[in-house]
Amino acid sequence: MDEAVIVRYAEIAVKGRHTRPRLEKLLATHIMEALERHGVSGQVKREPGRIFILEPSDARSAAEAASRVFGVKSASPAKVVVFQSLEELVEKAASYFAQRVRGREFRVTARRTGSHDFTSLDVEKLLGARLLELGAGRVNLHTPEYIAYVEVRGDKAYLYDEVIQGPGGLPLGSEEPSLVLFSGGFDSTAAAWLVMRRGSPADLVYFDVGVEEARENMYRAASELARLWVYGRRLNLYIVDFRDAARSVSSLVKPKYRVLVMRRLMVEEAERIALENGYEALVTGDSIGQVATQTIRNMRLIGSRLRLPVIRPVSGMDKDEVMELVRRIGLYDIVSRQIEACRIGIDPTPRGDPRVFEEELAKARGSYRVEVRVLRLGG
Repeated sequence: MDEAVIVRYAEIAVKGRHTRPRLEKLLATHIMEALERHGVSGQVKREPGRIFILEPSDARSAAEAASRVFGVKSASPAKVVVFQSLEELVEKAASYFAQRVRGREFRVTARRTGSHDFTSLDVEKLLGARLLELGAGRVNLHTPEYIAYVEVRGDKAYLYDEVIQGPGGLPLGSEEPSLVLFSGGFDSTAAAWLVMRRGSPADLVYFDVGVEEARENMYRAASELARLWVYGRRLNLYIVDFRDAARSVSSLVKPKYRVLVMRRLMVEEAERIALENGYEALVTGDSIGQVATQTIRNMRLIGSRLRLPVIRPVSGMDKDEVMELVRRIGLYDIVSRQIEACRIGIDPTPRGDPRVFEEELAKARGSYRVEVRVLRLGG
C-alpha cells in the first residue's frame, strides 16, 4: 500500500468562491514549507475539501509538520488502496485493520466523495462485519477502543486510525499584518499565537529596560514561536532600547502613575513603528482585571486616542487558561522562565484619574530618546 497524509481544514471551506481558492493555495504553500523545514519530502496536492501529501518520505512526520500550520484543522497519516468494487474495498481495508482491531472494541467511520454505487454507511456495515469475522472484539459506536477510518475519494480509499489536531484558524498571511507588544511572558505569547491563528502575519516589538535576563528569555521565546509556527515568511522582532524612557518616568512621574505612563509610552512607540512599517493593528496580552494596569479604566487610559486599533486576544481568559494554551503550543518551558523586567514604581492605581494621568504623561513625553533595531527570526 502507498502512503499519504490527509490534511483537513474547516473555516476555509465556508469562504466564498473567490476567497477559498486563494486561501487553499496559501495553505498548501505553507504546508510545503513546513515539510521542507522538518526534512520531509512529499507532493502537496489540493483536492475539493482536502489537501493531500502524496508519497511522503515519512507519513507520520509529514502529518506532524502539517499540524503546525495555521489553517490546518487536523492531519492523518494514511495508507492508500485502489479498488474497483465495494467488495474489493472491504477486503483491502479489512486486511489493513484486522490486526489492529483484534480483540478490541471498535467502530468504523467512513466518509465518501465522488460517484459510487454504495454509501458511506454501506462501507461501515460491511467492513465492520468483516472485521468481526477476523477476530475483532465487538462494535462500540460510542466509546470504542479503536476507530478504523476510511475516506473514499473516486477509486481510492485512504485508511487511517490517527487524527493529529492542528491549530485551525486561517493561513498566515490571509489577513493584514499586526504588531504585538511582546514581553516573552505567558500573556503576550498567547496573544501573538492567537492573532497569527486568525491569519495575521504578526511581528513582535520588545521594550528593553536593561534587564539582560529578561531580554534573553524574550529572545528565546520569540525564536521558538517563529520556529514552531511561522511558515511562509520570517518573523520581525523589533527591540526598542527603552532604558532612557524608564529613567525619565522614574524621576518625573508620580509613583502611582509610573507604570501606567510607561505602558502608554510603549504603546505610542509601538504605534509609531507600526505606522512606519505598514502594520494595521497593535496586539497586546491584556487580560481584563488580571493586574492593576489591565482594569478596564486603565486600559482605556493607556489605549485612548491611538490611530490604530488595539486587539486583545486573551482579554477574556484567566491566567490558568492562558498558561494551558502556551503549554499546548509547545512554549511553556521557555516562557515560564521569563521574569518581571519593568519595576519603576510602587503598585499602580487600579482606577487612574484621566486628568492626573494626562498631567503625568505630559511630564514624560519628549524627555527621552529611543533606539530601535530589528532582528529576523525563523525561515
